[in-house]
Amino acid sequence: MNKLVQTLEAAEGVQDRLSIMYNTLRHRICTLHYPPGMRLSETDLAKEFACSRTPLRRVLAWLEREELISSRQGVGTFVTKLNAASLAQSFVVRTTLERAIVEVDPTTDLATASTRFEALTERCAQLKAKPNVVDFALLDMEAFDAFVEITENLALQASGKSYYGRTTRHQLHSLAKDRDWFNAACENLGAHVNNIHSAIAVKNLEAAAYYQIAYTRMLAP
Repeated sequence: MNKLVQTLEAAEGVQDRLSIMYNTLRHRICTLHYPPGMRLSETDLAKEFACSRTPLRRVLAWLEREELISSRQGVGTFVTKLNAASLAQSFVVRTTLERAIVEVDPTTDLATASTRFEALTERCAQLKAKPNVVDFALLDMEAFDAFVEITENLALQASGKSYYGRTTRHQLHSLAKDRDWFNAACENLGAHVNNIHSAIAVKNLEAAAYYQIAYTRMLAP
């Protein structure tokens, strides 16, 4: 039994299992493990997740609503290709949501958030010493998720993560082609995470949002 199946079997209920499946596939798409245009096999995924196609299709429907995959009747399910026309608009929505994160139902447990960013800062230092695209993608996603989860509004969290997924592949696709640019991106990510950590440590959510939005705008086309 693989680790993923063990995690799924340990989940408390159906919704938790679906969330694990969703987050697993979202991670693979956002980090380009599943590159744009790749065909996803429902048979293989159902086997990997040790589930029937019914729950799997619910998860795929979530990903399709977020425009990370598209289904073509009689053809299959594919990871969506990057769309330059909608990318700029998605970045605008993403930064708007990032502002809302600190304004709508912000958590009162900033100590936990600070500890989370402190750990990410240490990992960014390790990434800078040994740059790796996969590790960068994982850290970038975890840093964004940590920021989004400053709000306790679950709908806002979901929207923020959705628009992160729609925009992050643009950055990774470009970084994979230019080593110097990638090394600079690792440094920028480290500085960004450190800035967020510093802002949260002094309970300045306004500054945290400013740093997050500035980082996002730097990535926009």
